[in-house]
Amino acid sequence: MIMGLLDGAKAILDGFGEAPPSHGVAQARADICSGRLSGRPCPANHRGGWIVTDKIAQVIRAQRERKLELNLRVEGEELLGQCTACRCPLFLKVFYDEETIYSYTPDTVFDKMKEANEACWMLAIQQRHQNK
Repeated sequence: MIMGLLDGAKAILDGFGEAPPSHGVAQARADICSGRLSGRPCPANHRGGWIVTDKIAQVIRAQRERKLELNLRVEGEELLGQCTACRCPLFLKVFYDEETIYSYTPDTVFDKMKEANEACWMLAIQQRHQNK
């Protein structure tokens, strides 16, 4: 459990990576999670209270500040919560580069994403990386 939390914190810190997605890609990702256009939010998009350690909360705050400095924003961002499959803050993750997402996401988590929502945008990342 602790190792997973440490990996999660490292993934959040590395998040935006070398090649963050375009605004259009980030918006499309957010729309899948939030259901902004379809009216059907992803069942893994949990908007209730989050349970995170103080250290993880500090990392999330730091990345949120960085996100604001980079002026990264999508419509409907207030509808993004925490993914129950990967436990990531979706308001940050929609802006993460593919390499960071793929390298920090074990297959067991991709399996949870598929169980929650076969239309999850992160599954397309897994598919692209496995087909390289």
